[in-house]
Amino acid sequence: MVVISVKPMEESVILEPLAVLASRSDKVPRWPLAQRVLFRFAFIYFVLYSMPEGGRINILNVIPGAQFIAMPYTKLWHAICPWIAIHGFHLSGQPTTYFPTGSGDTTLAYIENLAYVLLALVGTLVWSVLDRRRLEYRFLHAWLRLLVRYTLAFTLFGYGFAKIFPLQFPPPRLFRLIQPYGDFSPMGVLWNFMGASVPYQIFSGAAEALGGFLLLFRRTTTLGALVSFAVMANVVALNFCYDVPVKLYSCNLLLMAAFLAAGDAPRLLNIFLLNRPVGSVNLELPRFQRRWLHVATIAFWILFAGIELFSQVQGGWSRYRETYLTPKRPPIFGLYEVRTFEPASGNGTPWRKIDFQQAGVSVRKADDSVARFGVKYDAGQNTVTLNNLHTLTWSRPDGSRLILKGKLDGNPIFMELREIEPTNFLLMNRGFHWINEFPFNR
Repeated sequence: MVVISVKPMEESVILEPLAVLASRSDKVPRWPLAQRVLFRFAFIYFVLYSMPEGGRINILNVIPGAQFIAMPYTKLWHAICPWIAIHGFHLSGQPTTYFPTGSGDTTLAYIENLAYVLLALVGTLVWSVLDRRRLEYRFLHAWLRLLVRYTLAFTLFGYGFAKIFPLQFPPPRLFRLIQPYGDFSPMGVLWNFMGASVPYQIFSGAAEALGGFLLLFRRTTTLGALVSFAVMANVVALNFCYDVPVKLYSCNLLLMAAFLAAGDAPRLLNIFLLNRPVGSVNLELPRFQRRWLHVATIAFWILFAGIELFSQVQGGWSRYRETYLTPKRPPIFGLYEVRTFEPASGNGTPWRKIDFQQAGVSVRKADDSVARFGVKYDAGQNTVTLNNLHTLTWSRPDGSRLILKGKLDGNPIFMELREIEPTNFLLMNRGFHWINEFPFNR
């Protein structure tokens, strides 16, 4: 048997729900009926939403071997949701299938979230009937807060460090620099707005990471919840106003931050609005008398949180180094203006500008239409192959000119291109100024 004393506990957070249970006394304040019902719903819903799913960060990813639990669970939902889409909503085709996508607002994502809500409602009803005599849920509430704290914290770390190492919003691609503003999608405007200022991107990522870091500790949870709520409120607004398909996910993260702050809502109301004094909250928890258990708890918490922080920093730095410090670039990387396009007849609309990147080639034609191609480069043969169909041979008469010869759609083609320096664009060369005698708004 484990003997528990009443000495104040240090920052041992993983087993704090056990400590809450151990500290119960006969005089437990009764929760109002509405609070008990809302807690039951919140418990079921947040547990379901914190479980593994594609595109969402969860704490099981940090625990070695937990993926074996996550995979069958994810497969189960990936079987249930298409069935609901087909038989419940009479849908067909792509909306009823899982496919690679960067969107978190797919049809199946909404159906899965709806299923969470319905399960939580049914579960709340059954739970309320079977457990109607219970007066409070302090123990379960402590566990739920722990789950939500770490799920939200690790998610904020994921997005935060992707901005601290400016990877989520890369600088505007060369081809974007020649794209008319009216052709940008709302999401494209946001992505390039964020990518155009690395310091602002780092600042926004630091705010997210700060909220996550504060959530790791019991004593700073309320502050972390407030910081996280402010950060996520801005993210939700951006997602809705710029049509970014992460609306569902960001709203749920905002709800998590609100849930964590709700416990201190009366105290926050007194401080910020009513100008009333508030007492301190008793954060002292019992500790295990056996020293090895106490040390093991702290060690587990350090490893659990430390591994996640280390992986985020190490992974972010590694991707940053590969993307910015030692990038893989093709031998003819760059943005080019087409000076000569011969013969024009039989080759469709002439090309006007070409962007050669490692991942693909983008072309803006004379009629302002855009074509994109998959690409393979052969530096030894000086060739570039588009969509595995069109092979062009390149040569460089000088440092700024590029000659392309070959066939397009079976017709011979000759192009003379001149490289466009990115620093020639105002967006890239304006820089920062402490003093502006006049606004420079172009």
